[in-house]
Amino acid sequence: MLEQRRAQEKGYITLKEAAKISNYSPDYIGQLIRAGKIKGEQVYSNVAWVTTESEMQAYLKDKNRSVSNEVVTPFFATKTMSYLLYSIIGVCAVFLLIMQYILYVSIDRGIERSFLTDSSTNLVVVESS
Repeated sequence: MLEQRRAQEKGYITLKEAAKISNYSPDYIGQLIRAGKIKGEQVYSNVAWVTTESEMQAYLKDKNRSVSNEVVTPFFATKTMSYLLYSIIGVCAVFLLIMQYILYVSIDRGIERSFLTDSSTNLVVVESS
């Protein structure tokens, strides 16, 4: 993913600029990029595509050409990583539920002790029936 400034430094042009060069619509140029006919990259957090003027000229000369647009997926976007993250979230949720149960049981026992113990003499009061 490129930022706008870095894209301009590398000589990339927007699809609108490429459309003026080629007399195609920007949407069609985007389709050409995704189809592997023109090299391009995405900017603005994978929203917009950019290409170069030389790529447009090369496509206009040979419309049957094919290029490889290797889209680099971030490490966290792979399937394996997402499964790993879901597993970690699940383990954390189970751990938190267990800790909550332990806390509630200890609070409940503390409340029982306070009701069964006379606070002034610390003696256990046993009710007989």
